[in-house]
Amino acid sequence: MMRVRAGLAALAPLALVLAMVVQGWAGKGGPSPEVATRLNAVCGQTGVYDCYTNHKYGYVVAWPKKHLTGQGESDSGDGQVFSSPDGQARLACWASFNDVLGESIGQAYAQALQDAGTQVSYKHLGKDFFVISGVRDAMIFYRKTLLAHGVLASFELSYAAPLKAAFDPIVKDVARSFSVDPAFSWR
Repeated sequence: MMRVRAGLAALAPLALVLAMVVQGWAGKGGPSPEVATRLNAVCGQTGVYDCYTNHKYGYVVAWPKKHLTGQGESDSGDGQVFSSPDGQARLACWASFNDVLGESIGQAYAQALQDAGTQVSYKHLGKDFFVISGVRDAMIFYRKTLLAHGVLASFELSYAAPLKAAFDPIVKDVARSFSVDPAFSWR
């Protein structure tokens, strides 16, 4: 039994490569090695996560399939919402082409900090990303935004305080998986 599990675990990277071929990434050379490594670490956990790929904007993010259900891609094709049946947890992801907005990561960060009703407990602005977390409307939230390859992409995971122990490790995995890479785009 242990050999079977080890054999299946060894196939996870191959499964990711096959998924990339099926979804059309292989013609673009696949994602960068750094992105592929992060995706494999999270999306390779097929019993825990599925990965949503947005081909319009070229981003991917893992979502915990045991806790959330996809609600379908938005009409504009910019993202999707994943939610729990009881409304106690939600993951939203969205993006835009930054050449339309012309927004710097600092401007996007400042705007996110101004969101009404937000109690920010952690914030970090990097060269091409930011993270904000805290409490909004009695829900814990974690938002990450990336600016890469002309795309401004974000996800926000929010959940009720009693779910903190279950969702804290999920937040780390989702954040680690979140990537913008031209290999994910149909452009």
